[in-house]
Amino acid sequence: MVLPPHFAVRRDSQPASNTEVYSMTGTGSKTELVDTANRTPRLGPSWGPVSQTPMSAFHSSSPASSRLNPPQPFLSGQPLSWARRSPDLFVLPHLYTGAGVHAGSDPNSPQPQLCPSVLQELPCTGKRCLGSLMFPKQMVCQADEGPPAKEELLPLARDFIHQYYSSIKRADSRVHMQRVQEVEQEIRATGTYQLLEPELIFGAKQAWRNAARCLGRIQWNKLQVFDARDCASVQEMFGFLCTHLQYATNRGNLRSAITIFPQRMPGRGDFRIWNSQLIRYAGYPQPDGSVLGDPANVDITELCIQHGWTPGHGRFDVLPLLLQAPDEAPELFLLPPELVLEVPIQHPTLAWFGELGLRWHALPAVANMLLEIGGLQFPAAPFNGWYVGSEIGMRNFCDSNRYNLLQEVALHMGLDTGKTSSLWKDKAAVEINVAVLHSFQVAKVTIVDHHVATESFVKHMDNELQTRGGCPADWVWIVPPISGSLTPVFHQEMVNYLLSPCFRYQPDAWKVYTSKGTSITRKKTFKEVANAVKFSAKLMVHVMARRVKATILYATETGKSRTYAWNLGELFRRAFDPKVLCMDEYDIVSLEHETLVLVVTSTFGNGDPPESGESFAKALMEMSCPYVSSTQPEQQKSYKVRFNSVSQSDGLVASWKKKRKESSNTDSAGALGTLRFSVFGLGSRAYPHFCAFAHAVDTRLEELGGERILAMGEGDELCAQEETFRTWAKRVFQAACDTFCVGDDAEEAAREIFTTRRSWKRQKYQLSVHANPPDMLTGLSQVHKRRVFPCRVLSVQNLQSKESSRSTLLVRLDTAGQPELQYLPGDHVGIFPANRLELVQELLERVEDPPPDEEPVAVEFLEKATTSAGGREPGASAWGIPGGVLGRAVPVPGGSHEGLGGSWC
Repeated sequence: MVLPPHFAVRRDSQPASNTEVYSMTGTGSKTELVDTANRTPRLGPSWGPVSQTPMSAFHSSSPASSRLNPPQPFLSGQPLSWARRSPDLFVLPHLYTGAGVHAGSDPNSPQPQLCPSVLQELPCTGKRCLGSLMFPKQMVCQADEGPPAKEELLPLARDFIHQYYSSIKRADSRVHMQRVQEVEQEIRATGTYQLLEPELIFGAKQAWRNAARCLGRIQWNKLQVFDARDCASVQEMFGFLCTHLQYATNRGNLRSAITIFPQRMPGRGDFRIWNSQLIRYAGYPQPDGSVLGDPANVDITELCIQHGWTPGHGRFDVLPLLLQAPDEAPELFLLPPELVLEVPIQHPTLAWFGELGLRWHALPAVANMLLEIGGLQFPAAPFNGWYVGSEIGMRNFCDSNRYNLLQEVALHMGLDTGKTSSLWKDKAAVEINVAVLHSFQVAKVTIVDHHVATESFVKHMDNELQTRGGCPADWVWIVPPISGSLTPVFHQEMVNYLLSPCFRYQPDAWKVYTSKGTSITRKKTFKEVANAVKFSAKLMVHVMARRVKATILYATETGKSRTYAWNLGELFRRAFDPKVLCMDEYDIVSLEHETLVLVVTSTFGNGDPPESGESFAKALMEMSCPYVSSTQPEQQKSYKVRFNSVSQSDGLVASWKKKRKESSNTDSAGALGTLRFSVFGLGSRAYPHFCAFAHAVDTRLEELGGERILAMGEGDELCAQEETFRTWAKRVFQAACDTFCVGDDAEEAAREIFTTRRSWKRQKYQLSVHANPPDMLTGLSQVHKRRVFPCRVLSVQNLQSKESSRSTLLVRLDTAGQPELQYLPGDHVGIFPANRLELVQELLERVEDPPPDEEPVAVEFLEKATTSAGGREPGASAWGIPGGVLGRAVPVPGGSHEGLGGSWC
């Protein structure tokens, strides 16, 4: 058991002095923690025994000070009990017996649930610890093993599907059982199965969450997943990888991402990336046995040269990619320089440091690990996060089998390298790490120091304990390679076990590759390599545009929000794959897996959602929030009350906005960590709660962890609402293109969408005669996208005096008791009177080849019309109305009877 600094293990029963010292004392088989000054149990009887094992079972020395000798608990398969030991640390139970420190009688104390669900045993046994092995066989997936057999795959698939439906709170539901049956049938028929996209996204995030060797898992829910399972060639593969690099690099503001290529299939080879990382530096062996460049990459450098790469023989030459499609030879692809962001290394105070010519790439993108989800294996699934400074400063620059810069830097510093007691290595290492952090910060490239990273990991362990009862962690890898004992993780007990989904190691691709035919690989000419790069670079933007999905949600009472949402869908179709849905048609569960969501909504009544947005609003409020405690009274309010109270100036909103602003890459993400969004609200400033529902949705999405790509737009029906929407639409389209690295001219796209919509071109439309026209009310309802009811005008009275130039009309209508026409003070009513026949006839005389006056017609698009699934069908009617279009459907200024020209009263 590892103790915090203020605990001491003492073998004698007498205190050294009359000071507050704590010791572990034990007689026989009982050990307890006592205050040695007062000889009384420090924790009290309610905590129970600390251990049921004699002290001889513990290490009598102080906690291990080496990464190669950490405390290695053994996994017994029994549930673990955790308890707080200090504000920053947790106590694990004694793992030999399962006994441990419990949180007294607190019934809410979280109980671990993860250990019983381990995937398999780790290499440690009761008599030996192999925790420091780099590649334990349990974590390596051999290529010759192939995909698991049906009997092995079935339970793994069932378990994963259960995990997924449990995460969306639909475990054991009808849809859950149906999905299990589908998967089982597919496995029995084909030997494998295909994941749905939401399942794939969930699985990839869980794999990062379960990665016991990763220090930065607190951001697991912000992983952006790119689905490349339909990739069919190495050219397409390279296009996807270029897209990944461009998105993840993001001009230095790094974003975590993973691209998942097709899974391993029975009887077929694999998609593989031969490089260990997407960006690596070459290593060239020298005649004296040294290596110019990075010694870790000597093998892959030689392979690239064999496949046609012309080496630069520099210290920091970026390697090309070797990509392999199933049952084919690998092909070489040069990375475009604009995709590789590098940071020159300089020191804040040592001017000579920049003369060393050091630099490092910004993006750590691991490319050679295998992703396992529900028994399915994905041999090519490159992923990235961002660097901890010590990874570059210590491992890459200081390791003796890497760049090994310690002595070179120490000599420049004037240190005595002749004896280790001068601690010259330590001094040089610190300055190298200072230079790395300083250089990345100056270049505004994402990086985190090892102190902040380890503090965030302890926070992550706390989060995981509260949410799922445990956190697999490999102490050897979690403790940083510099200042280990100065970080909180050094004194933190950890248990290492393997959960599914997970990342696993696999043999290097070239070690298992068997070339067909001759063993000599023909070198590619420079022209062939250049043409391949040029072709793949063209694919990059198009592949990205095809992959990024956008969901456009609307809620409406009158139909205007729906119209705007469809217009927005037309615009986004230029560069994305959008679908337009009404809020009451949308499954809120999908929100956690969305990439881009745009909301267009009006506000109804006293700041409430429109009727079609009621269910969405309620579900949105019920989602958990990382920044607002569920115990706060605001969370207990009904969603209507909460929505009406939400504004940018509320104290609650201001508090979590401050937390969000202060958050960083070392803070946990909310449920919508990967979501990008923007909102447009429609309303009238004549009402006190202008766009209240839209503001509430905008606030709530950010509250749940989403990232706003553009400030909310507001459309006032009293002041150029349509123009305001067009301006917002262009800006949000450009913001989305910038966010997802999709190249398109927003101004040009918007101009084409919005200007052609208002213009008549004979080649785009046609008039068709309808034999069975709708009645007048149905036709008007279709034209105006709102329900229209018949009423008889009883009287029209002008309330202004005859001398007044103004007109205020009092119109009395006979509603005939229609329940839909019940109203409250303040409600609006729209009137659609008929135009004067003489004016209609005058206009018809100026129309080219008009249809007969009373003949029913419909205006049809010759282009494909948009469907709810996002596509367009040819020949769909824009609207169909009975004859007399100009008589009833089109408001003509000054053309109506009695001065009621279609205005709102």
